Amino acid sequence: MEKLYYTGLLFLNFAVLNIILSIILFIISLVGKRVLSSPYIKSRLFFISLAAPPVVAAFTVVTSFIPPFFVKLHDGPMLCVNEPYCYIFSLIPEFPMFSGAVIAAVVLVLLSILYSIVSFGAYFRMGTVINRLPALSYDNGMSRDRVLGIGGLRVKVIDTPLMISFVWGYISNFIVISTGTLKSLSPDELKCLFAHEISHYRRRDNVLKGILLLCRNTLFIFPHIHYIFRWWKETIELIGDEAAVLSTGKPLDVASAILKMQNKSASERDWNIEQFATGFSATAHTETLTKRVERLVAINDSKLVPGNARCSFIPSETGIVTVLIVMFPILFAVVYEIDPLMLHCYLEKITSLL
Repeated sequence: MEKLYYTGLLFLNFAVLNIILSIILFIISLVGKRVLSSPYIKSRLFFISLAAPPVVAAFTVVTSFIPPFFVKLHDGPMLCVNEPYCYIFSLIPEFPMFSGAVIAAVVLVLLSILYSIVSFGAYFRMGTVINRLPALSYDNGMSRDRVLGIGGLRVKVIDTPLMISFVWGYISNFIVISTGTLKSLSPDELKCLFAHEISHYRRRDNVLKGILLLCRNTLFIFPHIHYIFRWWKETIELIGDEAAVLSTGKPLDVASAILKMQNKSASERDWNIEQFATGFSATAHTETLTKRVERLVAINDSKLVPGNARCSFIPSETGIVTVLIVMFPILFAVVYEIDPLMLHCYLEKITSLL
């Protein structure tokens, strides 16, 4: 029972830290959404607002297992740098609903895990459907050179009159585009479309979206999490549009391609690709489409200048992910350098709860 209690306490600390941080960052994101103009800064703000709370909460909980170690100051007292089991509620007495709070936290974590399994199950099912789509036979007069050789990104052309174009995949990304799109868009509009999709590919937006899905699922019952996720998805489409403008110099062609794609795709498509894919036909919200077109018109009228600066003082989303990936190994390395035996005790404490 003691192991179950401490496990529940870990879940409670994770949930409380995650909720508090996410609410604070949601308020910051809400202000940034209204004040900031650069989509690059906005996308990174929204990304941090979604990714930081569960990661920081998990990091804090995991590091609470580090055995205490002491530092002797010069001619001073010996200080304990880390107290074992430094839980949020360790300094206050158990209140009447404390057990209920622990149970609620356990239920929230278990539901989040189940929700993630269901979400990514839908991703794999959709991936199976996409892989089974009939590929275009190049004997029907469609030129192969017209759709291949765009920055090394693989392209799968499917034979359907629907206007479809999006980037799919977490590990091996590729563009899915339909013959309906190739036949309906002008050559300039196609160049804009491919420039937009290449932007998603180079930024690894699909991979970032998968990471944010996991982070969102930890607090999926809270509506503010879904708002931040939607804002991030809107912002990366604006970045893709600006990349297309910078590549082609034709903002109105980008806007025209967007409108044509939506007129004959969203209304006739029953795929749930928006949650997992990025691209022209992966966005179906009217409000988002309006913002994209209005921004492109403003760029065309010289009222807005598309930005290509990456704001070096703010790490990119991929840079943030890299930092998070190396954070835990560095923690273990630091603990090992302080005391190799401490690392053994650290792992022993974690495995004792399993």
